[in-house]
Amino acid sequence: MFSCSGRTVTNIPEGNVVSLLDTSYTITAEIDVPKAGASGMIVNEGGRFWGYGLYLLNGKPTFTYNLFGVKRTKWQGPEVAPGKHTVEFDFRYDGLGAGTLAYNNVSGIGRGGSGTLKVDGKAVSTENMEHTNPLVKPLDTVFNVGDAAGTPVDDRDYRIPFPFEGAIGKITFKVDRPKLTPADVEKLRQASMIDKN
Repeated sequence: MFSCSGRTVTNIPEGNVVSLLDTSYTITAEIDVPKAGASGMIVNEGGRFWGYGLYLLNGKPTFTYNLFGVKRTKWQGPEVAPGKHTVEFDFRYDGLGAGTLAYNNVSGIGRGGSGTLKVDGKAVSTENMEHTNPLVKPLDTVFNVGDAAGTPVDDRDYRIPFPFEGAIGKITFKVDRPKLTPADVEKLRQASMIDKN
């Protein structure tokens, strides 16, 4: 679990934040929307060539996953009222994870999954992704809270720096990495022996 709170921080090198590759995860943000409404980045990593962002777009909670600029998957809910809200993005990964690499097998990486965007505990959007980034992020990938830096995850939605116009109380990342069962390990060993013959 990783959490941060309260202030704008940008251009954090991606090696200093938790990796969301090949895993299930939940991002939870506590925000306060002013009476006039709000737009802006809550949290993001990456940009135009790979990345994700959780933000308000004209008051609408939005999560965008950009798969190398080839495909963008977007979750969006209705405009939120002024006041305090909890915005959550929950992603359930379909693969066995990077553990398959120990058996010279790439079947566990880059798989898709199902994501659900929630506001105050209520699901507002559910979408499936066929693929995710398997292993490597672009070298210039950075992590941002309360603002955006580098390039947008979707140029149609916003321009840099896209500061959040409300207040951010706390952001929490919870990662649930896949664990190989004994049955999974046996199948991977068998597949590895077949490949050698």
